[in-house]
Parts: sequence; C-alpha cells; structure tokens
Amino acid sequence: MDLSLIEHHPQRVLEDFRQGEFDQIEIIGEADEKAFFELCWREKILLALAEAMPTARQKVEVPLWFILAANLSLKLHVEMSFLAWERVCQCGGLLSALDPKIAAKHLDPQTKALWIQCTGFNQKNRYARTTPCDQDTLRKALKDVAAERWLTWFNTAVQQVFRRYGFFDPEGIFIGDASYLFVPDNPAYEGSVVLWFDAHNHPVDYDKLSPEERKKAHRERCYKWVSLLHVRQGAHVYAAAAVVSGKAHEAPVLFGLVEQFVQTVGKGVMKLLILDRGFIDGENLSRCKAQWGIDVLIPLKRKMDLWTDAWALGQREPWQVVPVAVPPPRPAPAHQPQDVRRREQKRQATLAARRVAPDPATVQTQTEYCPIRGFNSWSEATVPLNVVLMRDRYADGHADEWALISTRAYSQAQQPQQDYRVRTDIEERHRQLKCFYDLTRFGSREFSAIVAQVVMVLLSYTLRQWQLWKHHQEVLARRAPDAIHRALNLRKEYVVIYHQRAYTELPLVQFTREVLELEPEPRAKALAKIKQLEQSMLNPEPEPWTVNRPRRSLLDSS
Repeated sequence: MDLSLIEHHPQRVLEDFRQGEFDQIEIIGEADEKAFFELCWREKILLALAEAMPTARQKVEVPLWFILAANLSLKLHVEMSFLAWERVCQCGGLLSALDPKIAAKHLDPQTKALWIQCTGFNQKNRYARTTPCDQDTLRKALKDVAAERWLTWFNTAVQQVFRRYGFFDPEGIFIGDASYLFVPDNPAYEGSVVLWFDAHNHPVDYDKLSPEERKKAHRERCYKWVSLLHVRQGAHVYAAAAVVSGKAHEAPVLFGLVEQFVQTVGKGVMKLLILDRGFIDGENLSRCKAQWGIDVLIPLKRKMDLWTDAWALGQREPWQVVPVAVPPPRPAPAHQPQDVRRREQKRQATLAARRVAPDPATVQTQTEYCPIRGFNSWSEATVPLNVVLMRDRYADGHADEWALISTRAYSQAQQPQQDYRVRTDIEERHRQLKCFYDLTRFGSREFSAIVAQVVMVLLSYTLRQWQLWKHHQEVLARRAPDAIHRALNLRKEYVVIYHQRAYTELPLVQFTREVLELEPEPRAKALAKIKQLEQSMLNPEPEPWTVNRPRRSLLDSS
C-alpha cells in the first residue's frame, strides 16, 4: 500500500503562501448539524438504531437509516411538519454529511444559485430530485407503524444501543415522572380525553372546586406522557417512555417501564429511582428493591397514616441541626486594576444601602434532620425502609415539615435531600421539550403519528446530549435548543493550505488578512489558483443520471 503523509508545518507553509507558493486550498466548516451527523456516521450509531426500527413496508425502498436520519434532521430544526422536509433538507447539514453519490450541493455557474443533486434510492426517478426521498415517504413511514411498536422499539432496542455506546453512567440515577400533553379540543385525536386543570396545570375535580377556584380552572383535551430519565452528570438520557390516556394512573405505567428497562439492559444499570409522591406504592417499591436491586427515593404524603407514624417516632429520636450556610461574597479578580476595584466597592456600598431587608418568613435559618432506620410501619412494604424527617426553620419562627422514604441505607442524614433535589431535572426537561422543541405541536390526529413524534423528539434530544458529552461540552446540555445551536455553530471555520506534503490551518478571518497583505506578484499567483478552485466548485463533473435533465434550484417554488 502506498502511503502519502502530509505533515503539519504551519510556519513553513504560511511563509511559502506569502510568496504565492501553494499546491491547494481547502475550505472546512464545522457547522452544527453536519457535525452531528458526521459523528453519527463515524460512530455508526444510526445504523445500529435502524437495525430494529419498525416499518410497515413489505419492500423497503428507502433505507431505514435514512428515514431515521431525516426525522432527526427535522427535529433538530424543531420542525414537526413533514412539509418542511424539502427546506430543511436543502438548507440543513444532512446532505453535506451524506455520501456525494446520494446527494450533493453545487453552485450554478451562471445564476450562482445553490442546486441539489440527489440520486434517490431506487430507479423510479423521471425528474431531477431536490431531496433523496419525498416528504410523503417520511410521513407514511411513521404513521403506518402502530404506536405500540414505536414505544417497544424505543424502550427496548434503542436502550440496548444506548447501553452499548455507554449512555448510562455507573451512578445509575434515574427519575420517573408523568406530564400531560395538551392538544386542540378536537375529538378526532385518537385516545385523547378532556380533563379540568387548575392554574398550575394540575388535574382537578371541577365539581369539588369553590366558585373562586372555578374561575381559574381550564378544560383541556390531553394525553398523559410517562417517562424515565437518566441523569448522566450534566446531561440527560431518556430511558423509556409511554403515551397513554389522560385518565390513566401513571404509577402502574411507570413501574411497567422500569420492569421493561431492567429486562432489556439487565440489572445494575438503574441503581436509584427518584419519584414524586404521586407514585408512592409499597408493593412496587418492594419489587424494585427485592427483584431488580433498585433503591427508590420518594416523599411521604401528609394524609398517609405512615406520615403520622413516622413523626410520632421522630419525637423520640435525636435530631441533627444544620445551619443554612450564607455564601461568601465573590472575591474580586486578582488582576483587577485598583481604580476598577474602588468603583466596584463603591457600587456594592450603594446597593447595600438601597437593599430592602428580606421578609423573615422567606429567610431559612436552619434545617433539622431525623433519620429513622428500619422503619416497618408500612404493611404493604416487604423490604426494610428508611425515613428522613426534615424541618426547615425560618427567621420568623415558622417551620416547614416534610419527609423522604427510601430503600437505600444512607450514611448521612442530609444525603437523601441532596439526591431528591435532582428530581426537578425531569420537570425542566418537560418544560424544554414542550416550549422549545414543540413536542405537543401534533400535525396529525392519528395516535400512531403522535406517539412516533414523541419518540423521535426524545431520541433526537438524547442524541444531541450524546453529541455534547462526546465533545466535552456538557455545560451546554441544559440549555434550550437555540442556545445549543448557536454555541455549536461558533465552532471554527478555517482554510487549509497545502504545499509540498505539508499544510497549515488558518481561521477564515486570518486567511483573508493574509491574502489582502500579499505583494502584487504573489497575489497574482494566488489569484490564479483560487480561480481554478472556484471553477472546480462551480462546474463539478455531472453525474451520469443528471445528463440532459433540468436542474432545480433552491429558489424554485415547485
């Protein structure tokens, strides 16, 4: 095998370029979506996910990996309508990441308009294509598959791929919760129901509300979405999901997802399951610990006899008092000039003089803990339980009481409270997916299409998180999609200069400056070579299938 090595010699290549001597120039840009799909191809994760992807077709003409990639591209652009496929395909980064034999972009040498060459995946084309497949193909590929098959695929085959690619970390912290998906008040939405909700979107019994409460209540048609979320350091992985009727109770659905997850990826992946008090169930908590080796952390309800028993025991047990630490003021930077430091001190003094004293009822002074190990008052539970009673005291003297129960034997009384604070992560994911990813903007009223959309949004969200931690950018994982997109698109765009088996990389701005500073003779030599590069871009060799066929520009409306 003949190997040709090109070494990185930035200074030598740059000096030669300033004399007009170079062999080739290449423009490289690392745009967001293109980088995402290039990572997927390089790691072969889309092929792995598509192996078991459900389809209703007897003859699969468009590969399932492309159906999956196209749907992920739509979701990355926050597009729920398949009518946006042509625009997303032509303007996004998916085509740039594909093999040029499947699709390629070029500039028209006369009009300078960008036009697309797509071969498609069969021999039925009679006209030039602007997308590798039609939007109707994508729509039917999702709609024609039963909802249960989509959920089974996501909850089993997808999770097996996730585990194979290291999506689950050793800490094994998972959160379970349910949320409502509101849809237009149209009975054609299959499986939807109408419920009353309060101002905080919690379901209520309208007949039991007071006249004042009824003024704030609103009627919504909805589904219920139950999900398992894995907290992976600063990122998140959706480990299971279900979409059911809004009237269905979420507890049996969630514990069914937990059982399915353990059967799919094995024991030991999920180690701690954090739940809200709506899922409290002694029998299922015992199953999690005894059968699957999963510890559960959940708060107690005040109306339960268990609450009364625990607080009665707490009167005889010792309590730990932990004062609320006041964070120290942020120190000034060591390199800060003296005049800037004096201005900042004066500003802080002015703010302190204007600051209004906070309400004592909102100033927490201390937290008291009472751990009770070996709690056995709950007849439904067949495994040892541990309870932590907590009392938050405030400056005005009042206290808020609450309690956490867990099958895990914590060594420190404060640790259960610290773990339970993670539970708000899933509520924030609900907010992000609904508000920023348009999760509930369903274009179809068929239940199969609705479930497929939920699955694709959760999958695209999780793969985006995977991209971030692969690039060591977990700091972006909690941001909204627009903020992530802007941050990733700031990745460098540069020009590569080759000369005599060596190369250098220059940021686009620096390359522009270097060109403008060239002397007349070297500039003329560089200009001639750049013109050759331009002609190769504007006049690519035509593919055999495009001969004698009209070109179609991005500007065409048809």
